[in-house]
Amino acid sequence: MWPFSRRPKKTAAATTDKLSPLEAKAAVLSDNIKTAGAALEVVNGTDMTLLKDIITETSTLEKRLSGFATDLAGSGSLDEFSGHVEAAYERLKNTVGQSPDIIIRRFYIGSTVRIPAVLAFVDGLSDSQIIDQDTIMVSQEYDRAYTITQDPNRAHQIVHDSVVASGHLAVETSWNKLLVKLMGGNTILFIEGTQSVLVVDTVKYPARSISTPTTERTVMGSQEAFNEVILTQMNLIRMRIKSPDLHFDNISVGSLSHTNVAIAHIEGLTNPAIVRAAKERLAVAQLAEVQTGQELIPYLTDGAQTLFPLIRRTERPDVVARELSMGKIAILVDTTPFVMLAPNTLMDFYQTIEDYTMNSWYGTLERLIRFLGLFLGLLLPPLYIALTSVNPDLLPTKLVLTIAGSRVGLPFPPIFEVMTMWAIIEVLREAALRLPKELSQTLGTVGAIVVGTAIVKAGIVSPLMIVIITLTALGLFTSPSYEMAVPWRVLFWFLITASYFLGLYGIILALLMVLAHLASLEVFGVPYLSPFGPYRGRDIRDTFVRFPTPMMTERPRALETLQPQKSANYNLNPGENPPLHRVAEERVND
Repeated sequence: MWPFSRRPKKTAAATTDKLSPLEAKAAVLSDNIKTAGAALEVVNGTDMTLLKDIITETSTLEKRLSGFATDLAGSGSLDEFSGHVEAAYERLKNTVGQSPDIIIRRFYIGSTVRIPAVLAFVDGLSDSQIIDQDTIMVSQEYDRAYTITQDPNRAHQIVHDSVVASGHLAVETSWNKLLVKLMGGNTILFIEGTQSVLVVDTVKYPARSISTPTTERTVMGSQEAFNEVILTQMNLIRMRIKSPDLHFDNISVGSLSHTNVAIAHIEGLTNPAIVRAAKERLAVAQLAEVQTGQELIPYLTDGAQTLFPLIRRTERPDVVARELSMGKIAILVDTTPFVMLAPNTLMDFYQTIEDYTMNSWYGTLERLIRFLGLFLGLLLPPLYIALTSVNPDLLPTKLVLTIAGSRVGLPFPPIFEVMTMWAIIEVLREAALRLPKELSQTLGTVGAIVVGTAIVKAGIVSPLMIVIITLTALGLFTSPSYEMAVPWRVLFWFLITASYFLGLYGIILALLMVLAHLASLEVFGVPYLSPFGPYRGRDIRDTFVRFPTPMMTERPRALETLQPQKSANYNLNPGENPPLHRVAEERVND
């Protein structure tokens, strides 16, 4: 922080008067240090490294203060450009210009009348072709530069309209905003005599190509996934929704990262209250940096404390396009390949785009299998513990004898078996996730077989427990959303604990507590258990079962969209079918 940055600004003259003594002191200090350095150089064995660093820093401070004084004299503010390109050059050179990736260049505008100019950009984040050919070259060859000198106040407008050939240009005067845009990959262009600075869009981020989805795979759906560049994310969505009503509202979040965040919605369709609430919540987010988008979720959900995900994240553009057309909003975050969707219900996390790429029978079957896997994975081990340790009288006698026979010689109770086997499953899962792909598959397969066989032969768990834990692991991971599988894995421990102490009553009590918690959740005013609580009959058509597309003619009522009607119903009078059978009869008669 500069030594005068905390002082209140009164007037330009008053601030300049305070700055001038600082400049004088810095110059005197620099001269004294240089004199002391020259005297010490004659002393043998003296380490001059530290002293040379101090000399360099004081010299930099002197030049920096000189540039500030020039801006103050010209504009009356430290944050406003004064119109002197040499002062801008010194200010850039002695602040951000200390970094080797910041390129600062002097040049002249005009082939006959030469007007001094300075531009700066970040090497690697800016397109050098736009800078060299569309900015510097055309500026140096401009033959009517005298028009700039005739009216310096319009210099930036003339360069904007007649000289620079870049597609997108903006005008800025604040140093704070200019430096943020510079670090974002833009090129800033200073022109002598004008206090307005041109911001040339030369952003060219290093980015990976569009690849296939890795966390949401599908057979019949699109094979494109988002990458980390927010502009590419917008393009992939725009390619699927070509309506001019698709809007992207940009917000900068993070005092250090200045991350670009875009709120996508369809104007005239999405509930304006949802869009306004998202903007207001992101505007008050006091964050230093945003890298993954997860940092924004507590602000979007009012800090709701719950295990269950309230904001859905997806890497698939087709999913985002479909949800936008249903009346939701999408939140795009630069530098992360996942787009956030809101508001969501519990059922949204069990729907995939593949449910809509095939007929309704297949989509319904897939969804029922997912929910069957959830119930098996969540309830099988607790039921085993409850029925073998607490409530064995509820089982048929033959089944009790079979279970008792499989447990002969086992030294530990059923709850220890469950906890041991599930801990092993979690360790194998985490190891397979972190290891390289070539090793993870081998470890997952061989590790599960070897450990499972060895632990049964050692007499620690029963063979029946191997079957139960295998079905549990497979069932809990049938969720198409990875983030929805996490809370069930946590609640799994809660359920087995309740079943060990209270048996079936404990399982029922725990499930009622989870259900009550789910019923209390809301996302942007939308109930988490909608359409079951509150009950909305027409929205049931796209929950556990998927009705044919022509029968789902309305958007979810909980979203309160401006256009509830999505499509027309079945064509009740389709007309006669083509008489193809007559052609076949004529051929037979011939």
